[in-house]
Amino acid sequence: MEPQAARAKAEVTAATAAGRGTKAKVYFASVKMKRMQGEHTYPIKMLKALDLAGLAGVVAGKRVAVKVHLGEGTNFSTIHPGLVRMVVQKIKEAGGRPFVVHSWGALDGYERGYTAETVGCPVLPSGGTLEKYAYPHAVDEPNLREVYVSGEIEDAEALVVLSHVKGHGNTGMGATLKNIGIGLVTGRSRGAIHRLIATVPYWDREKCLSGQPCRACFDACPVDAVHWSGQNKDELHIDVHSCTYCGKCEEACPRDALDLKPDEMFRAFQRGMAHAARAVLSTFAPENVLFVNFILHVTPWCDCFPFTMPAFIRDVGVLVSRDPVAIDQAALDLIAREELLLDMIPGQFVVGEEGHPFQRVLGRAKNPYVQVEEAEKVGIGSREYELLDVEEIDVQAAAAEAEAQVTG
Repeated sequence: MEPQAARAKAEVTAATAAGRGTKAKVYFASVKMKRMQGEHTYPIKMLKALDLAGLAGVVAGKRVAVKVHLGEGTNFSTIHPGLVRMVVQKIKEAGGRPFVVHSWGALDGYERGYTAETVGCPVLPSGGTLEKYAYPHAVDEPNLREVYVSGEIEDAEALVVLSHVKGHGNTGMGATLKNIGIGLVTGRSRGAIHRLIATVPYWDREKCLSGQPCRACFDACPVDAVHWSGQNKDELHIDVHSCTYCGKCEEACPRDALDLKPDEMFRAFQRGMAHAARAVLSTFAPENVLFVNFILHVTPWCDCFPFTMPAFIRDVGVLVSRDPVAIDQAALDLIAREELLLDMIPGQFVVGEEGHPFQRVLGRAKNPYVQVEEAEKVGIGSREYELLDVEEIDVQAAAAEAEAQVTG
């Protein structure tokens, strides 16, 4: 067996062992530096984490889709193009043929520095320029019967998902699971998943319009999430992305026309997203996927917003894993240890005193752990993990042990 092929096989064996009766391995490259030397910086430690997680075995000899959110407008909170390039180069060195993908937003990614020249490989819209390049997959969910997986994803041979960890109004946190379940399906499926929240009714039209519109709920909302919608502007709509489920609109309504069910509404989205992620991952062999979470410049809202937001916790580091559920669970647990940077939180947010940092900013009902619960239920990973600081691991010894498992 050729040395590179043997090494790749050893790394596959070592990295997939986590799914066979043991906890999933999540490798951690902390931003903290033991010394002022390059080897102690998180980008270099990230490369070590990629080796330990078995990147070479994932990508060798394959067409590799590298999923990255490229941002919108003047949102420069996304993963730095230089970091993307480092991962791309690592894939090339292992014999993979990478290409970066995003949704139709890939078309203007150059405005934020993402080009073939800067990242080192082609940058493509994953579902084509009109998002019509896709494959349907049946989904076992009453209100979501099918999703359309982006064509460049289904036709790839391996998948590396690079996710900027941040807050999200519909999921609590946006990271690996959202980057897969929302980011790797086409627009029609993204819309269908977002509409799952509306399958839980919260407005009684007859009660509300039984008298003159009073706007009591509008005035009571501290985050301006209530507005009229519909063709005739006669349908009350609550923007659940902005809504914190504080209940003040319900309390203010003189006709008892509002009945928010935050647990049902919030979980409906997570459940749909989990099923979509399962459909995406079903197109790859388990040994041909790898996930990277960048817990850097963590913002309150997602990268779809066309403006740059301040980080509201300190930078933490980079996680690498072969398990999409474990890596998001680990990200949530690491962020849970952090204190809020209160003076960095935009004024419209009503900061709570209890719960996970994401809940304190986005609303207590938006429990970010719901998404990992739902993803575990559909069988795409485990919440049980072992966090391994890469600075404490000897890469050569780990590789030798992995190769011994293959040859022995």
